[in-house]
Order: sequence, then structure tokens, then C-alpha cells
Amino acid sequence: MTAGVVKTQGTHLYFANPTSSDPELVKLACPTGISGLGGARDQIDVTCLDNTEDREYLPGLGNPGQVSIPFNFIPSHISHQVLFDLKEGGEVIDFIICLSDGTAQPTINGQGVITPPVLRTSFEFRGFVQDVNIDMATNDKVTGTLTVQRSGKVKPNWQGPTP
Repeated sequence: MTAGVVKTQGTHLYFANPTSSDPELVKLACPTGISGLGGARDQIDVTCLDNTEDREYLPGLGNPGQVSIPFNFIPSHISHQVLFDLKEGGEVIDFIICLSDGTAQPTINGQGVITPPVLRTSFEFRGFVQDVNIDMATNDKVTGTLTVQRSGKVKPNWQGPTP
């Protein structure tokens, strides 16, 4: 295996739960994937009418995408129950994905702001729960998909020295 490659096993997704009396950090139970941390930048057309070749563009604002998180549904787990409250509330909250290159957990302050762990690669972002979809099929387990609409940039926190 190539040195420095990080396995997905041991990756955790945490979110700030504003529905409790004091903001608490919640680890999502049993996610099976995470995708969508990207988001294309808009483009501003600056092509002049007398241009006869290709259009010309300047970079515009970033366009945060949606993060999709499939998970095995555990109805008794608080992290899955809270998702439905967050969807109804529509509040923009903190999320953090912590990779398996460390084991330290993030922390949360009284305002619901997550602090990333030291010595563990993580990706912070803010967003709101856009949808919680539950799927059932014959001879299968019950699964769900959490869709988070990002608001703003993704902030990477690198383990170890930055190149």
C-alpha cells in the first residue's frame, strides 16, 4: 500500500445538535459513505461582442453542493432520531468529518461551534439537513440517506505538517 493512504474504516461524521438544552456533539451512527464535499465555482462571462473565438470568463463565487451520507438505519439510535428534528428545524449547523488517520474526537463549545481534533485529518463545513430518506426493500436491511445542503466553504484540517 502506498505510504500515507488513509483507509475509510474508522471515519466518523459528527454534527452539532442545537435541539438539546446545551449544544452537544453527536456522532452519526453507522454511515456507509460520504460524498459531495466539492462544489463548482460559478463563472462570470466577460466576452466582448467583437470576440469571434471562444468566450472568456472570470471566476465567480463558489457554489456549495450537497453532501450525501448513506447509513444503516438504527431507529433506536439518538443520532438518527435527531436528524428528523434537524430537517424540520432547518437550522444551519456545524458538521465535521474525521478521517481514520487518528482517533481523537472533536469538541464543541456552548455556541455549538465544533473544534477539530489535533493530529487527525478532518473536514469542517456548515449546512442544513435538507432531507432524510429511509429506504426499505425485500430481504434487505433498512437504510437511509442524509442529504446536507452545504452553506459556505469546506475547511480542511491536515494531520501533521502542511506541505
